Amino acid sequence: MPEVLPQPGDGVVLKDADHGEHHSSVYASAPGLLTVLRPADLPLGAPLLIGAELVVSWSSGVETVGRVRARIAATRYQGEVLLWDFALLGEPWSEQRRAWTRVQMSGPITVTQVVQEGLSLPGAVEHGQLLDLSEVALRCTVAAGAVWASRRSARVRLGITLHEQELELAGRVLSSRIPAGTPGRREVVARLEPEPWQAEVLRRYLAARQARP
Repeated sequence: MPEVLPQPGDGVVLKDADHGEHHSSVYASAPGLLTVLRPADLPLGAPLLIGAELVVSWSSGVETVGRVRARIAATRYQGEVLLWDFALLGEPWSEQRRAWTRVQMSGPITVTQVVQEGLSLPGAVEHGQLLDLSEVALRCTVAAGAVWASRRSARVRLGITLHEQELELAGRVLSSRIPAGTPGRREVVARLEPEPWQAEVLRRYLAARQARP
């Protein structure tokens, strides 16, 4: 099955010719074309102009990452937001991630549904229990009635506490099931899309947990 391009709102990493990595998110996606927000961590004078070639990477599953080569075809403003239009250089492909260690967890988690802008109803909120955590995904349980959490790729906000530090992580639902014997609970696996500083907090926390005797 061919790799699917990231969708609007998905986090991406842009790797330039000097191996610099810049975090951004997708604004629009269409066959042969990808539009992203200009990376916020990129200095205004950075030499990434029209014609520059990069590799765009994104999470396409817990164990895989999608990639595509692209060239900056245009830069433009949408309101006050500066966008980069990429022309894709070939087909996207997927690669196996390095093995991510999952750490068994216990503790509260708040799962908030992210709704489309412009909708009058707020996103649903569920309070559940965290089961395990890695740098790229987590598993938790919420009430079985949270049917919206069963929709693959549904956008969510995940509130957890690590070392007394509260994190609200962006994520997308990868899978959802109601385990046998627990009809009142829904088990959800979510892919994480952390900010760079949140990714560092996760990395340090998990390294410390794994180092315990």
